[in-house]
Amino acid sequence: MLQGMQGADRFCRISAAMTAKTHNTRGLGRRLAGQAPAPDYFRGRKSELGRGFCLIAKALRFLAAALFVTLAGSAAAQTSVEEAERSIVRVVVILETPEGRMLYGSGSGFVVAPNLIVTNAHVVAPARQRPEYGVAIVPPRGDGLLPARIIQYSPLSELALLEYRGGPDLAPVTISTVEPHAGDGVVALGFPDVDYQGATGADLLRPTPPSRTSGQIASLRDRAPTGDPIPTINHQAVISSGSSGGPLLDECGRVIGVNSWHVSGADTRETRGVATRASQLLQFLDEAGVTPTLSDERCLSLPERIEAERAQTISALQAQNEELASKLETADRLTRIAVVILIGGTLALFVAVCVLGAVVLSRRRGHIFGGEAHPPQTTPHPEPFETPRRGRMGVVAVVGGAAIAAILIVAAGIALLRALQGGEEQIAAAPRDFSGSISCTLDREASQRAQGVADMSFSASGALCVNERTLYAPLEDGRFRRVIVLGESRALDVLTINPETGEFRRERYPLSDRDFAAANQAVAETGAGRGCAGDGASEAVARRNETLMRFAQGEPSQRLVWRCEPRN
Repeated sequence: MLQGMQGADRFCRISAAMTAKTHNTRGLGRRLAGQAPAPDYFRGRKSELGRGFCLIAKALRFLAAALFVTLAGSAAAQTSVEEAERSIVRVVVILETPEGRMLYGSGSGFVVAPNLIVTNAHVVAPARQRPEYGVAIVPPRGDGLLPARIIQYSPLSELALLEYRGGPDLAPVTISTVEPHAGDGVVALGFPDVDYQGATGADLLRPTPPSRTSGQIASLRDRAPTGDPIPTINHQAVISSGSSGGPLLDECGRVIGVNSWHVSGADTRETRGVATRASQLLQFLDEAGVTPTLSDERCLSLPERIEAERAQTISALQAQNEELASKLETADRLTRIAVVILIGGTLALFVAVCVLGAVVLSRRRGHIFGGEAHPPQTTPHPEPFETPRRGRMGVVAVVGGAAIAAILIVAAGIALLRALQGGEEQIAAAPRDFSGSISCTLDREASQRAQGVADMSFSASGALCVNERTLYAPLEDGRFRRVIVLGESRALDVLTINPETGEFRRERYPLSDRDFAAANQAVAETGAGRGCAGDGASEAVARRNETLMRFAQGEPSQRLVWRCEPRN
């Protein structure tokens, strides 16, 4: 039996059951940008013994970290779920009457960005339809009831977004972008009515921690229990009326769905919870202009975490070995240059000494032979070892040439040394690779209308493929771009990445009904899909971008700027 998950206790009037409607699921346009850090190159000769001790010390630190993570792995996952519990709120609908305020119904919700709550659309539908109904939230701690208002409402996707003010500081949850699988462990958080049998209306307005149940994913479906094409997760965690809008978490405490229905077999008492998948949630938030905290890392079991940490340790040691080998190679080149300088200078000096000695000996020998072959002259002879003027000039020329040669050799060696160091500095300042896990921080000063927008993270690979499914096309100035048409928001998003600076920019342009229809037609004609593989994929995205950019007229209604960098 299908039941709408609008909770209430026996002291409160229950609203009529509502059927959730939806539309065909569209893929989520992912955010991206970032650069990998430039390598730290060797800038001078160091002691090889000192580098060896440094490598050993770093290896010991890596091994100690791996041992710590191995011993504390399961506790870390449990702590993540407990942290997520602090972001779960009760969502209540209040009826204003001449006799006073009455609690009409309640459900669950969770924080996705500062002061923003996600819940099910049917939980707050009465407040959407009639002015005498209002919405409020009850956080898990604090003073109690906080007024809220609906800022985004989608009965097609069975989701609603609320904004509240004041109260305790509630941290946003993390949403997983990893596709779930049957058999994965899950945790459901919320405020089911079965936990509040015998409670009064006042009890429901008092801050309390959420209820927690666990189970496994039974199956993944492309349709909701209502028959609508909503991607869903059928799971074994126990939920009931009042759990509507609460998150379905993986065992690491990250949101993989929003609990929206529970069903029971026609001939059995077996029940299943049904949650809207995170892909539908992310599309809803994207159209609302909200950027949640994302995680692209798969939740690992304890044996998998041990193996992952072991592989990470080995990879880190290999990277350090490669770094050390590179530094040793640089030191070897410096040593060779020094040897060349030393040998060149020594040879130049040796040649100069030999030439000088040969000249002196030849002069002395010529003087002796001249005395034996001719009779004594009446003219006075020069003193012993006295060199004629022309001889002295020759010696000076030879010695000077040798000295100049030595100086040139030394200067050449110094120039080579400086050129090598300058090349290393140039390499160190080169742009970083744009790949791997990227973390982005919102630049609120550069952004416009950034209310409710938070930091984000994603993965990038290859020729700017985001989260392994969204391809960006290169521009002539070195940036990359992806243009997306949004459905319910009837807007155009222009996403631009600058790998050189790490800037990721999103500009949103509203579309008229005519332009919206024309933009959708243009998308269908270009044939550019979500995948990153295939021949001509980048060219197809570029053609799509060029076609859609003509609809980006005037100033954008929203501009968001993130500063991105790779996560180590």
